[in-house]
Amino acid sequence: MIEIKFLTRFIDITGEKNIKIEDVPDINTLIEFLCKKYDESFKEVLFDENGNLRDYLKVMINGEDIRDINGLDTTLNDGDQIVMFQTIAGG
Repeated sequence: MIEIKFLTRFIDITGEKNIKIEDVPDINTLIEFLCKKYDESFKEVLFDENGNLRDYLKVMINGEDIRDINGLDTTLNDGDQIVMFQTIAGG
């Protein structure tokens, strides 16, 4: 079982603060599942026009940014906690 926590803009899109799902081998598969579950608006927020994860979005696995592991190919294990959020910049 993998737990996904949504923060900031993702709560508005999903209407949920967290969900749990099973049988997700990697971040790519997780994102495919979430894009189907929450429709095109989820995908539009997550990816830029080139299909890359937007710079201002964070996808953390057990407290570590997926960009510092294997990106979208990062393997998931039972008990992992994913947190998805949009960073906020001030000025």
